Amino acid sequence: MPPTFKSRLPIASVLIATTLLTGIVHGYLDGRWVGRDSRATQVELLSQIPTEFGEWRMVHEGELGETAQSLLRCYGASVRDYKNVTTGATIKMALTFGPRGPIAVHTPDVCYTSQGTKPAAPRSVRSFNTDSGSHRFWSVDFIQNGENVPSLNVIYGWSSGDDFEAADNPRFWMTDDLYKIQIAGDFTDAAVMPSEAFLKAFLPHLEKLTQ
Repeated sequence: MPPTFKSRLPIASVLIATTLLTGIVHGYLDGRWVGRDSRATQVELLSQIPTEFGEWRMVHEGELGETAQSLLRCYGASVRDYKNVTTGATIKMALTFGPRGPIAVHTPDVCYTSQGTKPAAPRSVRSFNTDSGSHRFWSVDFIQNGENVPSLNVIYGWSSGDDFEAADNPRFWMTDDLYKIQIAGDFTDAAVMPSEAFLKAFLPHLEKLTQ
C-alpha cells in the first residue's frame, strides 16, 4: 500500500522545521537580524581615529569599495594610508565594524589572492602588549606570482570589544558584532616590519575606540 499524505506529514514537518532552523542559524551567524541604528555610537567612534601619532601621519583617507561593502555589510569603516615621517615607510589600514559573520570570514587570503598574490608561508601569530591589554594578531606574507621573495606583509585580527585575537573561527563567537583591523605594508628584512611598527604605535589609540 503506498504511503498516505497523513503518514508523510511527520517527515514533511521535520524537513520544514530543519530548513527554517538552518535559515535562522545562518541569519544569526551573518548578523542579519541586527539593526544598524543601535550601533551608531560605535560607528561614530571610528571617525575619531587620530590622523597623527608618534612618527605616523595620515596621507590618504578612502572608503571601502562597493564590492567589499556588499560583502562585509559594515556599520562603519575607516580606510587610511599612513606614512612614517622618519623611515618613509607607508602602510594601508582598514578598520571595520559590523555583523559577526561577514566580518569574520573576509580574510586577507580572500582579497589578496584575487589580485595575483599568494601566501608565501602559513600565517603566524604576533603578540602585542600595551598598558591596557594583551593582543594577538595573524601575520601573513604575500608573494607576487612569478616572484621569489615576499613583497607584502599583512597583519589582522578581530575583537568583540576586548583584546584583539588571532582567532580561527570568530564567526562562532557569542557576540553580534566584531571589529576587524587589517594592516598591510612592505615586506622588509628589518627586525620590525612597517605593519608591526604601525600597529605597536596605534594600539593604545585603537583600544580607546573599541573597548
